[in-house]
Amino acid sequence: MTKILLIDGYNVINRIPELQPSLDGGLEIARSRLALQILTWSQTHPAIECVIVFDGDLQYAGGRDKRLAGIRCIFSRTSHGGDDEIIRFVRGFKGRTSDITVVSDDNNVRNNCRAHGASVQPSSYIMTGKSRQAGGRVKVPADGKCLSKKAAAEIDKELRKKFGL
Repeated sequence: MTKILLIDGYNVINRIPELQPSLDGGLEIARSRLALQILTWSQTHPAIECVIVFDGDLQYAGGRDKRLAGIRCIFSRTSHGGDDEIIRFVRGFKGRTSDITVVSDDNNVRNNCRAHGASVQPSSYIMTGKSRQAGGRVKVPADGKCLSKKAAAEIDKELRKKFGL
């Protein structure tokens, strides 16, 4: 049986200091940066399938799936419907819901998913290495450099490929 990490996409982007600046470049860049962070996390947890859920928008509404950096992304059927999509995913899961871990800081998502048997973690759960402190808080270095050189290079490579540079 596969274990699943289900990520509340925009909630996590807005809660992780390292990802917030990517919003300045637009939602697509922010989604790509989150996907790359999840890819990094998944490399140390290979037995877990990662799925990011985003609110639908004009381009991706309708419950469409897309892959970013190899990570499965689900877009809700409607704008601002990502929370309902996460809860629906957990409620309708055919396996043991205890095999699902939901990453979100949204109380509605956390409480509903927990009620359906999933475990929940804060947004900081996806951060790896030294940037993650005990207690679920994310440490932001004083110099503002929050990504490792390797992670930054992976992001740059992915963005160059996406924009044809």
